[in-house]
Amino acid sequence: MSETHIVRLGGQPSGPPVGTPVLGGKGAGLAALCAQDLPVPPAFVVTTAAYRSAVGAVADRLDAELAALDPDAGGFEAACARAREEIYRAAEGAAVLDEVAAAYRELDRGGGAGVAVRSSSAAEDSGLTSFAGEHDSYLWIDGADEVLDRVRACWASLYTERAVRYRRRAGITGDAMAVVVQRMVDAHAAGVLMTLNPVSGDRSVIVVESVWGLGEPLVSAEVTPDRFVIDKVTGEVRRRELAEQPFQLVGSAGRGTRREALPDPGAASLNSTHMARLRELGRQLENRLGHPVDVEFAVVGDEVFLLQVRPETVWSRAAPARPATAARSAMQLVLATLTAK
Repeated sequence: MSETHIVRLGGQPSGPPVGTPVLGGKGAGLAALCAQDLPVPPAFVVTTAAYRSAVGAVADRLDAELAALDPDAGGFEAACARAREEIYRAAEGAAVLDEVAAAYRELDRGGGAGVAVRSSSAAEDSGLTSFAGEHDSYLWIDGADEVLDRVRACWASLYTERAVRYRRRAGITGDAMAVVVQRMVDAHAAGVLMTLNPVSGDRSVIVVESVWGLGEPLVSAEVTPDRFVIDKVTGEVRRRELAEQPFQLVGSAGRGTRREALPDPGAASLNSTHMARLRELGRQLENRLGHPVDVEFAVVGDEVFLLQVRPETVWSRAAPARPATAARSAMQLVLATLTAK
């Protein structure tokens, strides 16, 4: 039986269900959302089997070479950079890229929509590891050639120095990279929610943090987000903290993203309709999956789209006697567990 190179999600014709070893952490999270018939922009995943088909032999050799090096010795950073470049070059012209191009053309019927191309390694978002920021992701990419280039770049980002060091510390061997290609939504606001309070562990609330425009400035901590604490049962907004947001990140297909000044930097990025919908979706996910979750979302008009979900790990794995965490902000704890890149 041939290996699956492309898995379609979110309104795309789909095949049999598959999990993290094939889809990577982000891809498996999206598949879980789609299985619940939740609002997810259409997407497909270039699977870890595609990665191995394109560069598996080269990756195995590089893994062995890097494993033999002392990460604290001189030259390790340069060795990782060479490995990254070698994977990128080795992927050029790989036969599996024809399948990726065909899947992209199917996703982009009508043209001009723009897609996100996001790394999704098999080891990330496992509930035990968090590769936030270690691998590459790209927004508002347009055209088959550009998408294929970014897929190759995501494969190569398995060998960023940070990612190689993280795998070494975590004892992870034989990782492989899937890539999520997802239609962009023209978000006027975006953010993350957790179905508990990340500072106290209180499961009676949903905590939402959001920014105007795309969510990348929140992830990179360039903008302080608005913060809302919502009663999980009654829907009452127990706490509302609005931040001065000097700019928003916006995008257009084929031209990447740009910063745009906000006419009213102190205005709330979410309204009561958004918060009611986020509460509903958060409760639904927690009930169906059976554990607290971190969720990445985007808002278009009054619609809320879900972009990612993963198990909450800070409190779910906490020992009964846990040191105080008040010194860390909610945003730091959310972003520590949610792979936003």
